[in-house]
Amino acid sequence: MAIRSPMLDRAAASVAALCGAEETGFYGVDRPGVAWDWMKQTGQAPAGADWVRPQVAEAWARCVDDHALPPGAEFAPRQRRGENGALELDAWRRNSLGGVAGHLSALVYDLRALLDETNVALLLADPAGAVVQLLDSGSRITAGGAQMGRIGADWSEPSLGNNGVGTASLLREPIAFDGKEHFNGALHRFATAGCPVSAPDGSVCAILGMVSDRRDAAKLALGFLKIARRLLEASLFDRLAADGYLLRLRTRGAAGEADARFADEGRVFVAADGIIRGVDHAAVEALGSTYSALVGQRAATALGVDMPALISAHESARFIVLSDPPDARPIFAEAHRCPKRESQPSPTRRAPGLADTALCGLDVDHDWSDSVLEAALRKAAGLQERNIPILITGESGVGKDYLVRRLHAGGPRKDRPLVAINCAAIPRELIESELFGYEGGSFTGARAKGKAGKFVEADKGILFLDEIGDMAADLQATLLRVLDSNEVVPIGSSKPIHVDVRVVAATNRSLQEMVQKGTFRRDLYYRLNGVQLWLPPLRERPDRLGLLTQLFRLEREALGSTEDLRFSDDVWRIFFKHPWPGNIREARNVLRSCIAVAKGPVIEVDDLPIDLMQELDFDQRATGREALDVSIVEGAIESETGFDLSDWEARAVRHALASSKGNIAKAARSLGITRATLYHKMARYGLRSDRRIVSKR
Repeated sequence: MAIRSPMLDRAAASVAALCGAEETGFYGVDRPGVAWDWMKQTGQAPAGADWVRPQVAEAWARCVDDHALPPGAEFAPRQRRGENGALELDAWRRNSLGGVAGHLSALVYDLRALLDETNVALLLADPAGAVVQLLDSGSRITAGGAQMGRIGADWSEPSLGNNGVGTASLLREPIAFDGKEHFNGALHRFATAGCPVSAPDGSVCAILGMVSDRRDAAKLALGFLKIARRLLEASLFDRLAADGYLLRLRTRGAAGEADARFADEGRVFVAADGIIRGVDHAAVEALGSTYSALVGQRAATALGVDMPALISAHESARFIVLSDPPDARPIFAEAHRCPKRESQPSPTRRAPGLADTALCGLDVDHDWSDSVLEAALRKAAGLQERNIPILITGESGVGKDYLVRRLHAGGPRKDRPLVAINCAAIPRELIESELFGYEGGSFTGARAKGKAGKFVEADKGILFLDEIGDMAADLQATLLRVLDSNEVVPIGSSKPIHVDVRVVAATNRSLQEMVQKGTFRRDLYYRLNGVQLWLPPLRERPDRLGLLTQLFRLEREALGSTEDLRFSDDVWRIFFKHPWPGNIREARNVLRSCIAVAKGPVIEVDDLPIDLMQELDFDQRATGREALDVSIVEGAIESETGFDLSDWEARAVRHALASSKGNIAKAARSLGITRATLYHKMARYGLRSDRRIVSKR
């Protein structure tokens, strides 16, 4: 039986007497925060729902009683590993998780701008709560807790305490938590939400989660996830529906007959053999049944409709009655024929050079297509004809220049020039002459005949301004004037030249943040940002192993390699885990190096570049040290003896260095001191500034 503090009871009674009080934050009282502090002091979860919601109280009780987690502590999740100590990829082999990841990537691409504004990160976990995909371009949760965002991180409730992902995995229902409603203090600065994604057979195939640094955003996040879950489940259902009949359930109209104008009330897929292979949530509710009573059963038995009736209904375009109870509304359905697809992926298909195609999710018997790039190209279709400016964003090395070349090759100006200029690579004093040109003899060193600028060279074509965020502030005003007037004035001339140029800009920096800081002109930002195309980093792409397979093939062709090379499973696991900070540019260099040094037909771990392994090892050691430092500090807090002020300061400095992976500037900012002061303290406590050695051993 839980024990309650009399002080907590009196406080609850007095607060309850306040009229119109909100659940949290009323009159300066943070009820979950007070309850969490009380739990930290007593080691017991508060009973009742006076201070926290029933779902929170029940979750805290599970964390203390069932999971034996330490109350009032901050701890990182465990890393889910296989029996051989390496991170396994079983999550991609089970159920439909790989398909969910692909659809989620496309969904996030379409909602990228919205996610930026709300500052969130999306997680995709397997049914047990282990992370298999992180889309962290919003809240950057990995900046303060790298272990939380690592692939394979265990977000289950027994590992991390109650959170949206882990608790949704445990309860198999959508749930969300705000701030100090989390049992784990490490999650107090976040709101988390989770929503199970069901396969057409009713089994949970994935957990879709959302994390936001807005601690009051849990309800909004949960609403978004429910919409996203419906879209994902519909996509999975569409993948299933082939070679059979799709039944769309309809409500009845005013005359008691089915009306096609009404929205679907669920879908049922009946295969060609008459067996029900899939239903959605709405159909289960409409039929008043369960997944087990429908999926795997014959349609004639479960629905009262045999195959001849379905064929007849489809050919005559008539509604059929699935049930007509006397005391409830009848259930109608319209039948649609789903033809057999020409190519069905085979679960046993093997790829050249891959031990298991499930490792990369690639159907190698067919041409692989870059879904992210194709989505960007579809979004850009027609923009160039309407002279709508395009801004391409993404980290360095994600392929922004390649996307521009594809836009040019498939656009209306493909027969006209494509002129590219890197605004970060040209000296500030020369960029104006590069862009706008100059008259002969206009300055010392100028050509006698002058020079046409990039705008004139790109006339009737496309001008690609790469790294636009590094353009000097005074030139931003000149560029804006040229974009508005379509006229350039070369240096040393007073005669404007009319140009017809489509401008495409790209940057790896956040122009929105630069606008807020005053380092980038607001009017130029809105002039360039007609439509924004975002390219995700390689580590956030669920199809990254498929992309690496395609890049490997292209690199072999470029190098003229005729040997049948393939990667071992251990190498694929490393590729799957690696953060790829250099993105596609780094990946191509790694693949090229592997081809050059391969000692046999199978490329092993020893054939990988040394710097790649050091980079991965450093990332793992940094996150491991961070978790170690946290545990040391927690142990010191529990004992509260044997430490003086200098000990605490040394541990704080060591923890800041570990959290920032040895980055002095970041560590100093986290401690609230200058870099000079941090160097002084590091020298005092014998800590090194080498980014590969962030603490004294």
